[in-house]
Amino acid sequence: MPRDKRFNKRGGGQRLDAQSAEEIELRNQRLAEFEEGRERRRAAEAEDDAGGADAEEDDGDAEPKSTSKKPTEPKPKVTSAEDHRKNMARLEAVRRRREEAEERRKAEEEAEIALEEERKARVAQLQDDDDDKDDDGDAKKKKKKSSKSKSIPKLTKIEIKKMKPKQMKEALQERGLEIQGNAKALTERLLKYEADR
Repeated sequence: MPRDKRFNKRGGGQRLDAQSAEEIELRNQRLAEFEEGRERRRAAEAEDDAGGADAEEDDGDAEPKSTSKKPTEPKPKVTSAEDHRKNMARLEAVRRRREEAEERRKAEEEAEIALEEERKARVAQLQDDDDDKDDDGDAKKKKKKSSKSKSIPKLTKIEIKKMKPKQMKEALQERGLEIQGNAKALTERLLKYEADR
């Protein structure tokens, strides 16, 4: 029973299921024609590739190359001095772009640090202003407490929970607390301290 009209990979035509000697002969003939065509195409491609480089040297009187030879290994690409200069210029451009990106990143980082320090200074100033307004009979107690709180801003629960472990450790160190433990322990310790303040 013949198969559907499918294409085989080698012949490119319909499959031919050989049932008799004639069909086998026909199939072998088609395969041979296909292989010959493939060889001719490969030879023409190889000649075109080699012809571009050899055309300058030869006058065209040379005999055509035999098609049975196959190139053993591709030759390594040799760059000219001009190509080398272009490549070096590209490398220099890439290096400059990387340096500029690094400078921008550092500038942004410094700006962030400056903003953070400015924010801390404003918070400390606001706390000082609050302490000056609250003049009660317990002025000595307030002064002791305010001397600590001047350099240490009060953190809200949300700010603490948004902090990364490194930031929490810095905050704990500023407050004179232990900095060991995982993020959960650090958060609990900082929240407890801020709640007691």
